[in-house]
Amino acid sequence: MPPVTRVNYSAAQSVVSRVLSSGLIGFAGGVITGLSPCILPVLPVIFLSGRGRVVAGLVTSFSLLTLAGAALIAALPIPDGAIRWAGLAALVLLGLGLIVPRIEAILEAPFSRLPQRAPGQDRGGFVLGLVLGTVYVPCAGPVLAAITVAGATGQVGWDTLALTGGFAAGTALSLLVFAVAGKTLTKRVAAFRRRQRGIRIASGVAVILLAVGLSFNVIGSVQRAVPDYTTALSHTVEKLVSSSPHTTSTASTTLGSCVGEALYSLPTGEAQDCGPAPALAGISRWINTPGDQPLTVASQKGNVVLVDFWTWDCINCKHVQPHLNDWYAKYHDQGLEIIGVHSPEYSFERDYDGVVKAVAHEDIKYPVAIDNDYKTWSAYGSQAWPSLYVIDAQGVVRSITIGEGGYDETEKLINSLLPERM
Repeated sequence: MPPVTRVNYSAAQSVVSRVLSSGLIGFAGGVITGLSPCILPVLPVIFLSGRGRVVAGLVTSFSLLTLAGAALIAALPIPDGAIRWAGLAALVLLGLGLIVPRIEAILEAPFSRLPQRAPGQDRGGFVLGLVLGTVYVPCAGPVLAAITVAGATGQVGWDTLALTGGFAAGTALSLLVFAVAGKTLTKRVAAFRRRQRGIRIASGVAVILLAVGLSFNVIGSVQRAVPDYTTALSHTVEKLVSSSPHTTSTASTTLGSCVGEALYSLPTGEAQDCGPAPALAGISRWINTPGDQPLTVASQKGNVVLVDFWTWDCINCKHVQPHLNDWYAKYHDQGLEIIGVHSPEYSFERDYDGVVKAVAHEDIKYPVAIDNDYKTWSAYGSQAWPSLYVIDAQGVVRSITIGEGGYDETEKLINSLLPERM
């Protein structure tokens, strides 16, 4: 008789439990993300279109690109920003199609042979959503960071897929509220019913303005002025992610514990002992160093060092940036060194020229390291953008701040550590 195969039901139940919990964590993170200020650029398009198909297309393409965008670019001979620029160009065409019926007919011609479930059904909604997903840049919390890094490093398992699916469903639910609100308004208000053509033109204009705003970084400037009102809601989800198996951290137990605490608390201004600062690993290029030569944390012993994990299209990072620039201007001559570690959230942010432009645009004077392979990100146990690590003159991590806030407390700590270097 063939041997009897024994099933480890305990292990199977553990896997199922992790997958279900991952889906729920992702769903909660997606709902919060769909309500955050980062959805403001796409909100007019979703509201004016009033179509769930737009939302479905958006979350589909965004999820696939977030999970597999880095691998796709690595496999194909295309520049890092090609998908985003193609999406922006397609947005302009779709916007023109909404404004000019003749252009819309030309754009829909390739789809004319596809079967439709109902006569006159709008084919363009899902396509518009697919294109929107290539330029959609929501706020970067730990849920999205876990999905991005797992996809970029090829460590995608059932947990990550469940996290991604839950995130997509949660985001879709939030965005559908706006789509349904727009559709209800146009149906119930007589003025809107009489001006359907005008609404399509307004939708087209909104799409084109979105593409232009994203191309010239106008959107980022507008978002910078809007505070992240979902920070408090995010803390519980951040705590759950920090205790889940989704991170790719190689940090020490002590440093990892400090990161977990920082995910749901702001700094107090008091020094902690989070262990020795890890080395800057896997850095491919440098900006703002003499001759763009490498810099090490070890070479900075005797200085107070602030390591900032950021990415150039992160709205939360843009909110923190003025404080970093201010501290560098005030304390660099007294022994403070800031090192910006650029670990990309989205595939288009891997583009070196894009980072260089962002450094100039944000007026960053301190050294910036390119961490496209997330080696330094993992070594420090980072889980969200931005993450700030304050290191004393002896090379010990004394404070970690994740996200916005705690500026006075961080500056207080810097001031207390600077005299110790003497």
